[in-house]
Amino acid sequence: MKELKNLLLPLAIVFAAIAIFELGTRYGASNVRAIALSGQLQTYLNYYVQLRGNADEASKVGLEKIIDNQIATAVLQRGAWFLRFKEEPRASLERALAYGLSVRGDDVLAHMSSDPNETDKTQIPPENFSEIKRLVAKAREELVQQPDGAAAETPVQ
Repeated sequence: MKELKNLLLPLAIVFAAIAIFELGTRYGASNVRAIALSGQLQTYLNYYVQLRGNADEASKVGLEKIIDNQIATAVLQRGAWFLRFKEEPRASLERALAYGLSVRGDDVLAHMSSDPNETDKTQIPPENFSEIKRLVAKAREELVQQPDGAAAETPVQ
């Protein structure tokens, strides 16, 4: 029994170290993912805005699907609690998301609610759609439809 007691303290220290390491990893990965998502979304939005009038319909539809899925991913990432601790990743994600929602508007939700039987590999599962739709509407209300939402009309550099 005494040997077991001697093992408990080192074992508790090892588990505490693992928990701290995992928390730090999740925190860092969440912040890096937010910055990467904002960069990807911004790149696709810049292409879309530049090519909107000159692109053929197939290219335009493909780019719209990519942008809409990036927006869906960004609104989900925006809710990560790890982003509350550092301002830069969250602000970057919100700027790109505000610009994306102002460019795409209601078409984001229209694309997501299209026929799920379609052979679209980027189709959002129906069970996740209501949650994503709620988060997109909330993000749109907070980021685009605010009085200071005029800043969302300009691209992020």
